[in-house]
Formats: sequence, structure tokens, C-alpha cells
Amino acid sequence: MDFNKGISWAVWKTSLCLPVGAITAWLWFRASAGPGPAPSSPAKPASDSTRSTQRGVHLNRVNKDNRDTDIDIIAIHGLDTQSPNTWTWEDPRNPNVKVNWLADLLPDDVEKARIFTLDWPADLLQPSGLVLKTDNEIVTLLINGIDTELWEENKTRDRPILFIASCLGGIILMRALKTAADDNSRLTTATRGIIFLATPFRGTSFQEVAHWADPGLTTWAFICGRTVNKLLDSVKGSTSDLERLVSEFTKLCLRHPHWLVFNFYELGRTSLWRKLFPWLPGLFFRGKPLVDSSSARLDIVPDPLPLSRPHILMNKFDSNKCPDYKLVAGKIKEFIGKIREGTPLAQADAWIREKCYTEDRLTIERLSGTKLPMDQCYINLSIIERTGEDKDRSNKKSAKESVSQSSPFSLTARLKVETPDGTIQADLPSLFKEREGPNGSKTQPRRIFIRGRAGVGKTTLCKKIVYSFMRGEWPEWTQLFDRVLWVPLRNLKLEERRHQPGYNLRNLFSHEYFSRPESREDLARALSDTLLGIPEKRSRTLFLLDGLDEVSQDLSEGAMSSFLKELLEQPNVIITSRPYGKPPVKLDLELETVGFYPKQVKDYIQMAFNDPKTADRAQSFLESRSFIQGLMRIPVQLDALCFAWDNNGVNRSSRLDTMTDVYRAIDQSLWKKDIPRLGKKHDDKLVTAARIQQAGRTEVENHVLKEILFLESLAFTGLQNDIIEFESEHLGQISGRFARDISPSMTVPCLSFLRTSDSLAQFSNQTYHFLHLTYQEYFAARYFVRQWKANKPLEYLALHGRKNKNNTSTTAIQFFGENKYTARYDILWRFVAGLLNAEGKAEEFFQAIEDEPHDLLGPTHQRLVMHCLSEVSAEMSLRKRLEVKLKEWLLFEYKFTGKTRLASEVEVPESALFDTMQEVRIDEKIRILKLVVARPTIPPRIVTLVTSWLKDGEFITGKKDVLRTLQAQSSLSDELLTAVVARLGDKDGGVRWAALDVLKAQSSLSDELLTAVVARLEDEDWRFREAALCVLQAQSSLSDEHLTAVVARLGDKDRDVMEAALEILQAQSSLSDEHLTAVVGRLGDKDTRWAASRVLKAQSSLSDEHLTAVVARLEDEDWRFREAASRILQAQSSLSDELLTAVVARLGDKDGGVRKAALYVLQAQSSLSDELLTAVVARLGDKEGGVRWAALEILQAQSSLSDELLTAVVARLGDKHEVVRWAALQILQAQSSLSDDVLTALALLLESERAGDLAEALLRRYKEFYTTLLTGRFVEPLFKVLLRGSFGEQWSWYVIDKTSCVNMPEWVGRTSIDDGKEFMNMVTRARDSIYGCDERQVWSA
Repeated sequence: MDFNKGISWAVWKTSLCLPVGAITAWLWFRASAGPGPAPSSPAKPASDSTRSTQRGVHLNRVNKDNRDTDIDIIAIHGLDTQSPNTWTWEDPRNPNVKVNWLADLLPDDVEKARIFTLDWPADLLQPSGLVLKTDNEIVTLLINGIDTELWEENKTRDRPILFIASCLGGIILMRALKTAADDNSRLTTATRGIIFLATPFRGTSFQEVAHWADPGLTTWAFICGRTVNKLLDSVKGSTSDLERLVSEFTKLCLRHPHWLVFNFYELGRTSLWRKLFPWLPGLFFRGKPLVDSSSARLDIVPDPLPLSRPHILMNKFDSNKCPDYKLVAGKIKEFIGKIREGTPLAQADAWIREKCYTEDRLTIERLSGTKLPMDQCYINLSIIERTGEDKDRSNKKSAKESVSQSSPFSLTARLKVETPDGTIQADLPSLFKEREGPNGSKTQPRRIFIRGRAGVGKTTLCKKIVYSFMRGEWPEWTQLFDRVLWVPLRNLKLEERRHQPGYNLRNLFSHEYFSRPESREDLARALSDTLLGIPEKRSRTLFLLDGLDEVSQDLSEGAMSSFLKELLEQPNVIITSRPYGKPPVKLDLELETVGFYPKQVKDYIQMAFNDPKTADRAQSFLESRSFIQGLMRIPVQLDALCFAWDNNGVNRSSRLDTMTDVYRAIDQSLWKKDIPRLGKKHDDKLVTAARIQQAGRTEVENHVLKEILFLESLAFTGLQNDIIEFESEHLGQISGRFARDISPSMTVPCLSFLRTSDSLAQFSNQTYHFLHLTYQEYFAARYFVRQWKANKPLEYLALHGRKNKNNTSTTAIQFFGENKYTARYDILWRFVAGLLNAEGKAEEFFQAIEDEPHDLLGPTHQRLVMHCLSEVSAEMSLRKRLEVKLKEWLLFEYKFTGKTRLASEVEVPESALFDTMQEVRIDEKIRILKLVVARPTIPPRIVTLVTSWLKDGEFITGKKDVLRTLQAQSSLSDELLTAVVARLGDKDGGVRWAALDVLKAQSSLSDELLTAVVARLEDEDWRFREAALCVLQAQSSLSDEHLTAVVARLGDKDRDVMEAALEILQAQSSLSDEHLTAVVGRLGDKDTRWAASRVLKAQSSLSDEHLTAVVARLEDEDWRFREAASRILQAQSSLSDELLTAVVARLGDKDGGVRKAALYVLQAQSSLSDELLTAVVARLGDKEGGVRWAALEILQAQSSLSDELLTAVVARLGDKHEVVRWAALQILQAQSSLSDDVLTALALLLESERAGDLAEALLRRYKEFYTTLLTGRFVEPLFKVLLRGSFGEQWSWYVIDKTSCVNMPEWVGRTSIDDGKEFMNMVTRARDSIYGCDERQVWSA
């Protein structure tokens, strides 16, 4: 048999190709990897042990320069090679001569850079004993290797990286960056540059021989007991996976414009056949580039560069004189230079910091012209509570008080400078701290709305935020945000912006930040593209939108309105506005700026005066005038007073007894400052600052008469148009009508009474406002008085872009009659009274106050009288009669309501209070004292009187009552506190008890007083021990010594004392483990378990062990244990499904308290399922009123309710429990509209003593329906409701021109009266039905 005949040519061909293919494949990779030991040579398979180091990812630093560095260069080799061989050139004539260009050449060209090589498991033949690593596994190893070895040494997240990727190392790098981006790895942020060296993005020329070389390589791997690396597929040609990877990488580069990308391709030819058969003539194989220009090209790199070398030398260079090295090193240097300049985004941030947030723009300038240190810029904020937000506080009030928060009438309250309750204070550094939300759950505010009056610090607030953020003073802010973008919204009204079609973020950034001092459109584009394209960058950007009130009306429609909406909907935003600005939807937190706190006033005064003695004299001046203390808590007012003091306008001997006196003194000082600036002349000579300081009021005003007329007309016209921010157009219109000789652009910048929010803008683009709203009211009052005295009409212009811009006029007496009870004119009338008093003409004005129209209700009229009386001299002839009437109303209100707000105001004449307390019986003295202590400060004469009562031996029966009355005053004088402490030793236990109660109300007691209180912890009488603990509980902070004494009381034999001690511990938000152990132990004590549960509830977080113990108590036989457990769980905002199931089961508990507590737990959850809401609705029919109320509160927190649910809520309006009716009304109030049937049912509730005021509050929202109540059958019940409310609200009801008018701060309702006599009869009947005929005298003239 012929053996050769049995073997086909195909078999011979296959047998020949297998070894040739194996050798060819090996030669290709040698051409790619270059000289050096073959990692997996066909001649000698590498052992697993010798290649074990290749299986991980390692960073090896090749330059050992330890100088400061700011960038990392990482070089990644290709397939079947390793470092340093990949990067090392060997001299073919002398193998001992080697050059590693990364270590030997590059460090001289790039300074301050660490250079690393990155080795990864790149063996061509992988051990068969191991499962082959997938591409994803290799990529994960690479990312983790960089993270572990690079950032272990350097924790800086933003340290930039420049990658150099050779051949298939570039494919690995692309996959790694894609994975890092998907996982939000910090590698994505750190990557800043990538240089590819002959990376085959579309395969290699190896594809021509792959069809026969691949089987040979596979066979050889089998012989060697190994497996071929799957990455080999990448060199065979463009595949769908490779094409997809390149496409995804391209999109990734476009999403990260800060990535610098470049690629080099080879021009040198490589012939695999010549390496296989070197003895054949060159004619048979010409060769070609392994990775040609088409394969090594990326679409995002328009002009890649070629290197004149074959593939084997693309990553090897012999010297720094090599032209190809110069190209590669030059590109590396170029990239490093750009990286050090920063990304376009980083450049934009730096530009804003350095060129926009300049010192000049962030400077706070005092009236004196000196700069105010930023650490002296106090910004005080208080949280604006919305109905139902604070359950603990609202539960302590009656339902009536909670529905409609009383409108305080004191000057400090109207000026928003009262110190808010400590529980609602907020400070800027912790503004974004997690806090309790409306439903009791924890939330981190990101959308914040801040209201602020002019002069209270709104502009300072913005500057303070930018200043402190730039300097990293608030760590909690810098952890959340990379930048703060301050946008004055008023600029959106500028003509060049309003008429620009498609206005967007890029346009805004260009206008606001990148147009001065030179245009940088590239930075505007980079900033906008980044924020729009990268969610994480947007989430780290805080927009500070300043002045919503200035644009909310003007930009209510059109293209700019859409853009404004886009700004307001940013995820992280602080929006500022004047009080009347309408807040946007979906806010996390609403705040308002308030004035300086008392201590800040003292600190500011010490700062303002160089001489400590002068500062002490100014402080004494304020302390001696209680009325002025409130005024000076307005920052700009305090600055004005200090300026006037420095310029001798105010001093210790000044007779400044009223608010008007203070403003007149400041008025003169500021005019003396402005006269030289205005260039005023006398006898053709400029008036100097030294000369004008000696001038009197008349001379000063003669110099600036035109300017005064301009400001008066501006102020009055502004009030009539509800404008406090005046545009340049407004200034021109008003000067053209009332002060033609005034040139606004020349004059206004020189007037200290007016300020602009942007002093750097052109005058035509500026807006101006008065230093403070009260200065506008002061000048408006001057205009009113000027016209009143001259018997001339009041004239003003109609602004707001109205068609009728002609002046409008009315008589002064008519204007006063129509507006004397209007809340927003209250301070204006105070100034009018004071200005007329300065000229001895106040009596005529008070006569006008007493004339018709007259408030039918009464309290608002009396407030107007007392406010105006506070501005006039004690010698005015009408004062005595008016004070007598005020005294009648003080007692009358107390008889009617059981309390008073009239006597709590600082404007109540001290003589009226003192005389009343002298004349009445002991029980009446105590009653009046209760009214007085509700005021911010107790008048000195009253302090002396009360002190005498405590010392008077004959006043034994009244001491206890006096002390109990003083409990309502949180800040008593040293004189009174000394007298109170003396009563701790009184032989009468009731007096000692009352004295301790007084001390409880003091939040800060001296060490001497606390020593006396702590001594009472050892009292034999348990009641005194408990009272002493209550005093300690009231302190803002307790020392370790005090806490130790408190903990000792946990073992007290009396239960009440133990509970008092636990309550103190409850106030501590974070107790030590030792203290918590003691508290947990009390859970098992039937006498103290409730107090112990409250302590645990107060803790911000509880361990799983504690929660498990609490959940177990839900099944306790004792209802008190079940309720206590529910209360603790209520404090947790997110409970597991298992825990919620246990809670829902408690809704059927036989005890109402447990059912209510379970509802509170559900209320604290961030969201409720339909199933849970169904269970809640079922509780609306609960037999317990408290449970029904709790269910209603949960429903109230839902944004929308079905008709079925609303029907159930309406049924609760007839509930026998007041709190349930109140909660039902609150739900109805949250609805966008109600039917007439529901409104009629609400009107019928006006007759209810319990629900009448709640029904009225809801009906007030429906103005058209409400006005129908001002005549007819509802007059009597409505009168009763409004009278009750008018003691706490600025409400008045009067008749003018046969029209029934109800005047409220938010609106005025009017209805014509057909029969005036019958209307007044109804009012009389309403009065008689409430008070009886004996009390009707309070309405008599």
C-alpha cells in the first residue's frame, strides 16, 4: 500500500501550517513587544511560578524624584509583554546599551510629575490550570490596582492622571474608563489626558494571516498546557465588540470635555514573512504597518501624528534628540501644561473666584466709608414654620392659636428684629444639616428660601455666603458643593437679556461672569455644558438666586419667564426675596433674616469705635432707652447711629425719646456727610465737611431742599405703588415731575439714604432702595406732613408700567381716613405723629385719629393711638384722656379673652400701666402684672414696684402670686433675680416653690444662683428636689458636675424626681454609653419607663440591639409599654417592612393611646403606600378624638386627596373634639378650591365658639364669597369672630361712604350697605350678646 497516496494534500497543508502559524503568531507579538525575554516563548514555556507576578496589577514608579509633584503619568503596556521591556530601547550593536525613555528621558522634560508603569496580566498564553480572566475582571483589577496603590499614597481626589497606552494597552484602558464612568469611580474625575501609541482601534494587519496562524497558536498552547488570551481577538480586525467599545469611549470623551486625547500611528513597515523566511529576497515581501493610520485613528482626534518607525519601536526611543521622541514628549508636555491650567470647568471656577468674586464686590461698606470686617457681619436666620410642621410646639398650643399665628404689633416684631425662639433659629454654617421635616422625618435641605427686609442683611447674606464658601470656612458646604453661583435675578430684566431669544444658562454665565474684563465664551460654554451634561457636577453646584421679588412680576410671562423657572427648579438653590416675594414650589426649608441679637449689638459697638470709653457711652445710651434697643438691632440702623455718634449728631446728652427723634438725628448726620459730596456751595464757595458740621437743622435743609423734596416724593410714590426697589427709569420719572433740577445719575449715587445692590453696574442698569424700609416710610411721612400743614393734595405717580403715568392726587385727610387702619402704614403714622409733635402740631392729628371712620371692633384703633402716643411729648393735652381710654381697654380685653396683647407692647404708656396697678385690688394687680411681663422688657417703674411687693411684709398673700407671674418673663433684671433667690429660703413652701418656678424660666443663671439651686437637690421634700431639677433642665448647658448630680437622682426614692432627672437627660441629644445603660435599665421600671422612653426617643440614632428591644414592647400586655415603644419608633424616619407590619397591627389596639402612637409612627415615614393610607382612613371613624386627629394629620401631609377621602374629612367638621375639627379644616385649606356648598357650611360654623375663627380663616381665602358676609345674617357671628381675632391680628371693620369694609393685612373686603341703620343695629346686638351693656362704654368716644 502506497502510504503517500493515503494522505491528501489538505492533510499535508494542515500539518505544515500549524507550526508555521505558531511561529508567525509568535513573531507578530515579538514585533509588537520588541526585544527582550519572551514572556511566553514557543521554545520554552514560562513556568507558572516565574510569571505569577504578571497576574495582578502593579504600579511601579520609575522616577525617584521626591520633590513636590502635582500630576501622575501612568504608562500601560500591550499584550504579551511587561515593563520595563516595553519602554526600553536596546542598541542592536551593543545589547548592554539600554534606554528606558520613561525613566531616563521623560523626567527631564516634565517637572513635578510622578511617572509610573502599570503591569497587568497580559500573557499571550495563560495557564490552563486557572479559569481565564474575562475582560471585565482584568478591567476591575486595573481600576482597583490604581485605586489601591496610587491613592493609598495620595488621598487627594482631584490629583490628575495622564495615561500613555501602548498598542492593546489602549483597548484595556478604554474599557477601564468606561467601567469607571459607569460606577462613578474617582478614576473618571482624576483622568485628564490620554496618549495612545499605535493602539489598534480597528484591528491590525495580523488579520491577513490570522486564519492560518491562529490554529497554529492554539495548537502550540495546547502542547504547552496553556490557553490563548482572548484579547488576541482585538488584533484580528474590527469586530462588533471593538466597534461598540470605540463608540462608547468616544461618547465618554464628549461627556468629559476636560479629557485631553491624542493618538500616534506608525509609518514603518513590518513583514512577518521576512522574519519567518529571512533568506528569501526582499522582492517577495514588502511589508506594511501593523497598525496603520486608519486603525490607529479616533474620530475625536482630528489630526493624529505619525511616527517614522515600525510598530516594534513605537514605544521605544534612544535619546531626547530622536525626532519621534520630541513629538511624543512635546505632546505630553503640552497636555501637562493644559492640565495644570485646569479643566475648562476648573478655569471657569477660578475665573469666577478671581475676577468676579473680588474684594470690591464682596466688601461691606459702612456709612462712614470704612470697610466692615466680614467676621462682624452677623446673619441671623429663623425658620418660618408652616402649619403643622412642628408637632411638639403646636401640640403645646391650643388649636385656635395654631391655626392663625398672631401678628405681633410691637416695633421690633414689625421690623423683624425679635430674637426667635431657640428651636427655630438657624445658622448659616449648618444650613444644609439634616433636620426634621414637616412630617417628622429626617431630610437634608437642598432648596432653601430666605426672606429678608431691606437693611436686615439680605445683600450681606449673599456676600457672606460667597466669602465664607470661597475660604472654606464652612466644611459642611464644601463637602457638598464645588461652587456657588451668585446670580442677582434683577439682571434678567435688562433689555439686552430680555429680548435675547432662547436665553439659557450659557447666556447667563456669559453675561454674569465671563464678559468682564474680557470675553471668555469658552468658559461660559464649558460651565453650562458641564452642568447640563454631567449630573454629578450639577448636584455639586449651588445657585444663589438673589432677589426673586424683583423679577417675579416683571418676568411672569415670555421666554425669560421659562428661563427663570428653570433657574428656580435647580436641585441645589438658595433663593432670597423681600417678604412679599412668592416662594417657588417644592422647598425644603423657609427662613427669614432677623436683626442682630443683643450680644451682637454690643460686639458691633465695640468694633465700631476705636475708643473703648466711647463704645461704653454708646452702649449705656442704648440701655437707657428701651424703645431704641429694638431699632438698633437692624444692622443698617445701628451703623447709622454709630456714624451719627461719631459725627456728634447723637451723644450721651441727646434728648432722643422717640423713634422719630432718632431718625431726625440720623437724618441730619447723613445730610452733613452728603452736602460736600453733592458739591453744595455757599457764597460761591464749596461747603466743606468741617464747615457743615457746625450748621443747624435749618441751614442743613436749606442746602439740600431739592434733594429732600426728591426723596420725599420718591418715598411716597414708592409706597403707593408698592415699590421699594427703584429702577433708573423710576428715578427719572419722579425727578422729572417733583424735582426737575435733580439729575438722578449725578445726584443719587451721592445720597447716603439710597443704596444700590450692584455698585459696579452702569447707572441705567442699577436699581436703588432706601437704607431700610423705615427710611422710606420716614421720608414719605415728611411728605405727608408737608402737604398736611400746607393743606395741599398728596400727589404721586402711577408706576409699574401702567398706561396712566400722570400724577394721581388725593387730599391728606381723605388718604388718612382710608388708610389709618392699614397695617403697612403703621410706621408711617408713627413718624407723622412724631414729626408734627416736633413742630407742636400733634393734637390736630390725634383729633383726626378719633374722627370717622372709626374701627367698629376697637383693638386696632387703640393700637394706632398708643403707637402714635409713643412718638409725642408727655405734655400733649389729649394724652391724658387717650391714656384713660387705653386703661379701660387693658382691663376689658382681659375680661373678654382672659389675656391681653395690648399691655405686652412696649408702646403702652408706662404711666397708664403704673397708675392702673396702683389703683386696683391685689388680685387685679396680679392680673395687670401678667400683662406686663409678656412685654420684652419690664418698665423700670414697674420693676421697682414689684420688688417692693416682694419685700413688703404686709404683702404676704401676694408674694406667691407675684412670683408665679414673673415665671412668664425669661429675662429678669439682676435686681428682681436677687429678690427671687432670697425667696428660696422663705418659710412658706408655696413661696419657695414659686421662686424655683421663676428660676426655671431663666435660660442662663449665674454660677452663684446655680449653686443655690443644686443645693436644693438634697432637700428633704421631694417636691423641691424635683423643682430644682426643672431649673437645671431650663439651662442651655450643664457642666459634667451638674450632670453627675442629675444622674444620681435616677436612684431617687421618689418617682417624680426620677422622671425629672430623666427629662434632663432627654434634652441631651447624645448621651454617653454609661448614661444610656442607666436609662435602658429604667425601661423595665413601671414607674419610670415612660420617661426612659422619651430619653431614648430623643437620641438621633439607636443601635439594632436597642430597636429590637423596643419592637418587642409592641406586644406587651401593658398599654403604656406598647405606646412608649411606638413613641420611640416614631423618631425613626425609615423603618423596615417587618417593623411597619408590627406598627400597622397596633392600629387595632384596644387602647386609643397606642393606636394614636402607631399613627404617629406612620406619619414619620417618608412615604406611605395605598394599603397604609387605607388603614389610616379607617381610623377617621375611631371612637377616640385624638386618634381621629392623628389620622387627619397624616392625610394633611398628602399632596392630593381623592373625593372619597375629602368626603370623609368634611364629615369631621362636626366632630365633638376641637382638635379634630381643626385638623379637618387644615386639610380643606390645603385644597385648591372648595364648592359653594362647603363654603356655606363653613359660614354656619361662624356661630361656633370653638370653630368660628377656624372657619373664618378658611373663608378668607375665598374673597368673593367672604364679601357677601359683610352684610346680612352673618354680620353678628362674623363680628364676634373678628373681634376675638383683632386682639392678635391687625383687623379692623369700619364704614366709609356707605360701604362696609374689613381691613386685613393681606386684603380689604368691601360691600355696599343698603340700610346703614340696620347694619349698626346688628353690630350693637353683636356687642350686647357678648359683653352686656356694662361693657359697651369701651366704644364710647
